[in-house]
Amino acid sequence: MTQQHVINTAIIGFGTSGKSLHTPLIEAIDTFNLSAVATLNSSQAASIPDHCKQYSVDEIMAEPNIKLVIIATPNDSHYTLAKRALLANKHVVVEKPVALKSSQAIELAQLSNDKKLTFATFHNRLWDCDFLAIKDLIKNNKLGKVHSYSARVDRFWPDVVDNWRNNSEYGGSIWELAPNLIMQSLQLFGNPQSVFADISTQRSDADAPDNFYIRLSYCNNLCVELRSSSLIKHSGPRFVIHGDKGSYIKQGSDPQHKQLKAGLSPENKKYGQEAIDDWGSLYANPLDKDEEMLSPSPKGDYMAFYQQLYRAITQSGVSPVDGERSIEVVQIVEAALQSHQQQKVINLSQIA
Repeated sequence: MTQQHVINTAIIGFGTSGKSLHTPLIEAIDTFNLSAVATLNSSQAASIPDHCKQYSVDEIMAEPNIKLVIIATPNDSHYTLAKRALLANKHVVVEKPVALKSSQAIELAQLSNDKKLTFATFHNRLWDCDFLAIKDLIKNNKLGKVHSYSARVDRFWPDVVDNWRNNSEYGGSIWELAPNLIMQSLQLFGNPQSVFADISTQRSDADAPDNFYIRLSYCNNLCVELRSSSLIKHSGPRFVIHGDKGSYIKQGSDPQHKQLKAGLSPENKKYGQEAIDDWGSLYANPLDKDEEMLSPSPKGDYMAFYQQLYRAITQSGVSPVDGERSIEVVQIVEAALQSHQQQKVINLSQIA
């Protein structure tokens, strides 16, 4: 591969996301060259790959050879850094949420369009093995017309870590976990008609919300329920989906994040492979409603995000994550916060 086909890339922020997600994915794809990292944390700086330079944010923005900037910083800086990078004529990947206000998300999308730059939010959970299985089931009408969809992400973290994730304005589960679940729902079913939410803080030492229930309602009688808590040791199924032809129940979670954090290469044949104990249960026999058929998921594939990103940058292809969907995620989080504050259902068509 000739040098001009390789995209020089920089990461801003080298915490869990920058170090354990983006770095191993970029390093595994030879069409990208991770050439610089910006971090102010000395312990994080010690983990920067030897072939990378440690740059300041200003140096990254000014370096003409850096064509792609990955923003893996706290949520409150996503908009500002993404805008700076676009104005510096860089292609941009930004961690979810793309911004804390939908007006900011719209501005970034418009700016990237005006400058003809590729701009994508890193909604990697669209390439989780279990979500890929669900997409296939719904696409192939295995469950019939879906009327109930429930998804949840629970943790047991009784001790509160005092970092930016505990900030009540831009941290907590409503900004950290809800965007993942909302984006998955949007990709499966499109934009809902209305939103209702109950958001709370269950741990006495926590400042940011650590528990939520979000209901998305659709005009075709589909009900989507999304949940999360930081005080649940065993939550039961991660996904429960019911249609007029069958049901699907899924335990466990995609292994990729843990594998990458543990140092497993994305090129390893075990990468993205779901454990047999986590296979989903499909109930779709028209002659026996109780018959359970174990349904393995395909391999999870976070690398697909960057492979599609490369085509978007070099061949004017489609961004790996639809920009409109990223905006809608923020709009729904805004509606959920409004619903909780006003204790009422929010009709999305009435939001300016």
